[in-house]
Amino acid sequence: MTNHIREIIVIASSIVGLLATAIPLVIKLVRKSKQWIKERDWNKIASILPSFIVEAEKFNNYTGIEKKEFVKSRLVLFAIKNKIAFDETKFDTAIDNIVKLTKEVNQRSKDRIIL
Repeated sequence: MTNHIREIIVIASSIVGLLATAIPLVIKLVRKSKQWIKERDWNKIASILPSFIVEAEKFNNYTGIEKKEFVKSRLVLFAIKNKIAFDETKFDTAIDNIVKLTKEVNQRSKDRIIL
């Protein structure tokens, strides 16, 4: 009888040890997979964003704000279609950074500051 109880205790302690090791690993795996999905989704957004900006720049009679709203609306539709969480702040920042970069690269002579 006591041997039987000892075997149960050994098995139970082994199971507890395995669970103590497995649970943190599963939690880390879930967090990493969520992070990976967010990065994958953001890479999709980053790859399509320049084409939306190029398309918006073809509208000559629109202001920069109107062009940005056009790009944001296209991004929202893209995000919905691809089941990507819409983060307006992140999208705004990405658009602003690309526009800023293109303005710096493509400065017109009247825009340059002469020192």
